[in-house]
Amino acid sequence: MAFKEGDRILLIDEKGKKFMVTLGDRSELHTHGGVLDLNEILGKEPGFKAITHKDNEFTVVYPNLIDYLEKMRKLPQTIQPKDACHIIANTGLHSGQNVVEAGVGSGALTLFLCSIVDPGTVTSYEIREDFANLSRKNIKEWGTTNSTIKLQDIYEGIDERDIDLVALDLPEPDKVTQHALEALRPGGHIFSFSPTIEQVIRFQDSLRYRDWMEIRTIECIVREYEKRKMGTRPKTLMVGHTGYMTFARKR
Repeated sequence: MAFKEGDRILLIDEKGKKFMVTLGDRSELHTHGGVLDLNEILGKEPGFKAITHKDNEFTVVYPNLIDYLEKMRKLPQTIQPKDACHIIANTGLHSGQNVVEAGVGSGALTLFLCSIVDPGTVTSYEIREDFANLSRKNIKEWGTTNSTIKLQDIYEGIDERDIDLVALDLPEPDKVTQHALEALRPGGHIFSFSPTIEQVIRFQDSLRYRDWMEIRTIECIVREYEKRKMGTRPKTLMVGHTGYMTFARKR
């Protein structure tokens, strides 16, 4: 499909650096590799090679969800895709299911969950209006329609019932355990993302074994490899600890 005005596009230079713009918002993109005339991209197909005034090449494609999550505006730190993907692996989350989430932050996890469960729904609890407003903006820009954000404190309770997953990115997830138990269907899951092990300990202590099963905590550390003429080896820098992920399943 040819690019047209109003399309969101992704430009990737020869070193892999990405720029996301909306055609029609501006006529030029200024980069370290030179200036791109964005009007030249109109009418072209994905894979088009745009050339800067310095003769540097950019490949033009439509962004996918991960591209958008990487480039969208953020206020608080977001859960990275490397961690979010473990929600699917450990809960079996799939299309048509319904999720309750708190707090919404910038909406990154919300968008990830919405894409998985569509046409199911994601209801997000958030107490900060600025976070809620930014999340709504990010979600609307991507075009997601199965998200609802509520300015409400999940520590006070969960309104929804027969939920498949309660996903928490909160300082005190242990305060939500009983509310989640009441909201989840039998066999439904609770998930908590916590930066510190002390939060994990308190959360696990709140999971009474007569009510919960399959309780486990994991972390995901990613080490990328690079291939060079002299040999292949791990990259010097790696994505280390970002947070602990705890899962449990309602009996």
